[in-house]
Amino acid sequence: MKFADLKGYIFDLDGTLLASTGLWYGIYRKALARFGIEMPDDYVAHVNHLNIAQGTAYTAERFGLACGAEGVAKVWREYAGDAYASAIEMTPHAKELISALAARGKKLGIATALDEDLARACLTRHGVWELFPVFVSVGDVGKDKSAPDVYLTAAARLGLLPSECAVVEDGAVGAETAKKAGFFSAGVTDPYSGADPALMRRVCDRLENDLGGYLADFE
Repeated sequence: MKFADLKGYIFDLDGTLLASTGLWYGIYRKALARFGIEMPDDYVAHVNHLNIAQGTAYTAERFGLACGAEGVAKVWREYAGDAYASAIEMTPHAKELISALAARGKKLGIATALDEDLARACLTRHGVWELFPVFVSVGDVGKDKSAPDVYLTAAARLGLLPSECAVVEDGAVGAETAKKAGFFSAGVTDPYSGADPALMRRVCDRLENDLGGYLADFE
């Protein structure tokens, strides 16, 4: 099945539709520095597929932080501020691709580690929130993207089978999980995701430098 022939498209947010992973990379680095910790090379790859609650719990446990997950979350949100509501832009060609899919009657959903309040604020500002009738976060299903639940739930809510949907991801964990669960795994590269490009090429059914590669299918 080709990308353009599918019935449903389930998008990740940070690094896929939203140019926000650079923001989070900075937040992770500054937050750890605030606790006197230099960010390890493997840290971003571990936390990028987790939501705030899971990521802060992982961070507190990994580094033995006395403040706990709640203390880490306070620092993360302090640094994030109102960025999603006022500053975060969409990735190149994201809005055009979403519009092209919607115009063709394709079903659109979101499967993300981002909390819904941040996602809603950003996507509403860009005028595309209403194009996504389905929003599922890893917090909703209680499992991170190493498990397929967030994608399977999104597909079910769209009324589709995994084989009828593409999952569009910038992270190798999610891309591989989606492929194993029977979805068309559509990857995009992102320098801040922590994903190895060679690994992305192996785990994705298709990999593009940005969403413009997929948009070309509809032009």
